[in-house]
Amino acid sequence: MKHIYFTALNLMLLLSLSGCGNSKKRDPQDSPAFMAGCYREEVVSSDYHIPDMTTPRISGYIQNILKTLPGYVDCACDMTTQTLKVSYQSSVLRKMNIEETIAYSGFAVNDRPANPNAQIPEGVK
Repeated sequence: MKHIYFTALNLMLLLSLSGCGNSKKRDPQDSPAFMAGCYREEVVSSDYHIPDMTTPRISGYIQNILKTLPGYVDCACDMTTQTLKVSYQSSVLRKMNIEETIAYSGFAVNDRPANPNAQIPEGVK
């Protein structure tokens, strides 16, 4: 009988400590990703430095390619720092996938070199 109470007490303690420590209520539509008592943000943003992004035409070309990715949400471009801030659904798309897409489209991004065989349309680069 003592073992049952001891086991039940340990189980309740384990369940109470398994949260992420963030007690604010979240809307399930905004943050549906749930794992072992923790919510993680569904829509996240990452910055990508693209040294060759010198004109709005290049920025538009890259943004149009990114719009085709599943999980893409939004994109903001800063031409002065040559960075692209991409918002995406973290349960569908990963940062590495976005980097690969940009690199395969013919532009170096972060530490990843550009694909030398990419077919960039005339007048973009």
